[in-house]
Amino acid sequence: MVTMGDSNESGKTSEKLQEAQKWKEEGNSNYKLEKFEEAVTAYSKALSACPSGHSDRAIYYKNRSACYLKLLKFDKAAQDAAAALDITPNDTKALFRKCQALEQLGQSEEAFKEAMRLNKLEPSNTAVQAMLRRLNAVVSDKVKKLSTTDSKVSQMFAALSDGDMERRKQAANNLIVLARETAGAERIFSEGGVAKVQPLLQGEDQELVLGGLRVLSCLCQGHKTRANAVLKDFTLPTLAKFISSPTEEVANAAANILLTAIQAMMGEDTKQPRKAEEALVPDLTTEFKSLLMFLLGLLTDKNVSGYGRDATIDIIIKFVPKETGAGRALTFMTNGGLIKLLTVAGQVPELKRLPITVNTHMHSAVALSKLYDEMHSDKNRQYFDELCNKFITEKFNVNTMESNMEAITAIAALLQGPFDVGNKLIGREGVIDVMVAMAGSYDVLHQKVALEAIVQAASKKDRCTSILQAGIGIMKDCYQSSNDNIRVRALVGMCKLGAAGGTDASAQLFADGATVKLAKEVKRFLVNPEEDHDLRKWAAEGLSFLSLDGDVKEDIINDPKALKALIELAKSGDKTVLYSVASVFVNLSNSYDEEKPEPEMVKLAQYAKQHIPEPHPKDSKEYLQERIKKLLKEGVVTALVFLAKADSENCREQVARVFLTITEGKDDRGLIVQQGGAKALIPLANNGTMEGKIRAAQALARIGITMNPEIAFPGQRCLEIVRPLVSLLHPDRTGLQNFEALMALTNLAGISESLRNRILKEKGFSQIENYMFEDHDMIKRAATECMCNLVVSEEVAQKFLGDNDRVKLLVLYCGEEDEALVKAAAGALACIAHQKEVCDKILKVKAWLEIMPGLCVSENLDIRTRGVHIVMSIIESSKENATVVVETNLLEILMAFSKDQTPAMDGVRSRAEQALKRATEWELIKPAK
Repeated sequence: MVTMGDSNESGKTSEKLQEAQKWKEEGNSNYKLEKFEEAVTAYSKALSACPSGHSDRAIYYKNRSACYLKLLKFDKAAQDAAAALDITPNDTKALFRKCQALEQLGQSEEAFKEAMRLNKLEPSNTAVQAMLRRLNAVVSDKVKKLSTTDSKVSQMFAALSDGDMERRKQAANNLIVLARETAGAERIFSEGGVAKVQPLLQGEDQELVLGGLRVLSCLCQGHKTRANAVLKDFTLPTLAKFISSPTEEVANAAANILLTAIQAMMGEDTKQPRKAEEALVPDLTTEFKSLLMFLLGLLTDKNVSGYGRDATIDIIIKFVPKETGAGRALTFMTNGGLIKLLTVAGQVPELKRLPITVNTHMHSAVALSKLYDEMHSDKNRQYFDELCNKFITEKFNVNTMESNMEAITAIAALLQGPFDVGNKLIGREGVIDVMVAMAGSYDVLHQKVALEAIVQAASKKDRCTSILQAGIGIMKDCYQSSNDNIRVRALVGMCKLGAAGGTDASAQLFADGATVKLAKEVKRFLVNPEEDHDLRKWAAEGLSFLSLDGDVKEDIINDPKALKALIELAKSGDKTVLYSVASVFVNLSNSYDEEKPEPEMVKLAQYAKQHIPEPHPKDSKEYLQERIKKLLKEGVVTALVFLAKADSENCREQVARVFLTITEGKDDRGLIVQQGGAKALIPLANNGTMEGKIRAAQALARIGITMNPEIAFPGQRCLEIVRPLVSLLHPDRTGLQNFEALMALTNLAGISESLRNRILKEKGFSQIENYMFEDHDMIKRAATECMCNLVVSEEVAQKFLGDNDRVKLLVLYCGEEDEALVKAAAGALACIAHQKEVCDKILKVKAWLEIMPGLCVSENLDIRTRGVHIVMSIIESSKENATVVVETNLLEILMAFSKDQTPAMDGVRSRAEQALKRATEWELIKPAK
């Protein structure tokens, strides 16, 4: 029911709309007379009269926008057009005027975006298309200018002096990216980048400090002049201050400046071998000597933090060893480097002599091992032994319990590194007595130091019988201790002894069931969240040995709490525990190498009554598959993703082994990708040990076979996996690795031109072609299928021209019995048959007349379509070729197909009709009535 009040309101609205309409008509008249100012006034009055929210307002805004465009008032024109679009979003006139205004205002990117939207609404509008072409050129030019290195560097330096902290941080990060490129580093350096970065290092914001340090490190990379300039302006004492930082990231970033500078100044980046005479004598160059003394000073400086000390040892590991000889290593040793390194290796944290971290002993052991590996001659190794012996002797001569602990701790580090050197020192008269006395004392620290050395000695049972005779008893006694730190170390020692037989079920030292009991005791330390992290670390190390036993594997896999604890340790980031956790996963998944003796050798061993290794019954395929299912269910992939980031190449190799095993199941690959496994595998496949890279690449191949690569490896990752996959085509790889790589590359080659180009860039074409000649049918087929997708690229298609038999090979493969091989070869021919030279080559193959009809009448519709397409291309290529074809029974086949109205035959029929039409045009056949 309408009331009197409603009637009045309705009347007022109608009056306002009429008034607005009157002003609109006046505005239109003024616009036609090019009286744009008056028109603006009229449309403004129309807007004032028109009720708020009424759709007619969009018309008035749009018309006033047109006036403003004529008056060159582009900002107001853009505002009015936007206001009109707020009311009617798809108004093409308003959108066009907004684009015009934005273009004139110089807002090219926004104008281009809106023009693209308009083009979708009116795809046939030539004015819009012309605008798009203009804007595209402007935007491209602008992007090109902004992307130039000079412009970017200038922008970043300007942003560094900005008051906005976030902008400064972003600028610092961008400078790092620029400095990694040669052109960027040169530009930064030429603009006084070393001096301009210095203020970042003087502030208190850690992110800016790190950014500055990393820029300087990039500037030093591979350039002697820049490295000298950095070390001159950023002096060694200043560098020492940052290396001594208690913050790990700062210490590592500063140390990396020193390492890259050293490598550049020493000419490491040139990769030129040193002369033979230089490899035989100590390196006494001035630059090396001064930098070496600086490093040695940092090594035992009490003011250097534990992180700084670790970073210094890392520099020694990367810089001192030389593949060409022992020169630098000898210089390091003769200047007291080995003694200082042993001093660090012998540090007992509780004594607080030097600041160290939980990783310092591991770093020291690696450095000692690297140095010893450089001692290629007996004379040099004897010198190394003498220095170690001298250090231990001096420590024992002090005759205090503190110095004895340092000596035993240093021996433990040698057992972790150059084992033979440490084993000799343990065999010295009185050393075992000291260890036994320490282990038997009531002081927990003494017991801990002694046990750690015994545990390290137990790692190689066959080479340390002297310590084990006394060690077994010591470990049993210490296991009765009330202190968990002592008990867990004793347990780990016994675990190592219990695992001495490895996977050989017939060579276990302990009685049946004893190994599982040990594992249960170790797990008690592992799964208790209240336990100290150090205890859990030792427990993981114990399980890394015990889990070689099949019974222990089943015990762990059926204990969700233990698996969860291992996964949590993997995520902890503690470098000292990562390898142990990775080893447990390797053992649970049987990802280790197994040497299976030849049957003939087994018979000989049986005849000679020699020991023959026996696999554990619970390592059978059924048990293994069940363990892998449980590992995946408990989230092992997330643990592997964390472990894949480890610094240790050996640890990353272990991770790659596990990934390869768990990707065997096709149904599991989706879960692995979903949890980040595919992303983690890419760096594993590009960096690390050769074995690790191969296994990671094979795991990537398996994922790429059964999953859409665009989903499994989105964006840039698709390009990044090409190199690892191509590396699996090396002749030294196994047939299975070759096959899986070819299958994955086939899928990649079918996606885009950029991926096909990347395969070519990585020299994949020649290797794929080689496998087309392989005797193994599956490999040959996979290579041909890959080539079928590659020939879509014009560059690859051109390779079939000229003086070669590539086309002939494809024609002959079309006559094989393997249907999949025929389909691939026919597909490749169909792709390149548009080239006349290819058609000429097909007709030169003697068996072509037997093969082509076979393709065309194949029961496989895909093969039939490809065959007819090839014949059509031959007829279209030239009259001479067409004449050859129509004189054969192929003409009858084509005519029959042209009459087949079956829906499934549409593709074949259309090609047959096209071929007949062309033959008619060549006047070789008469047109059908």
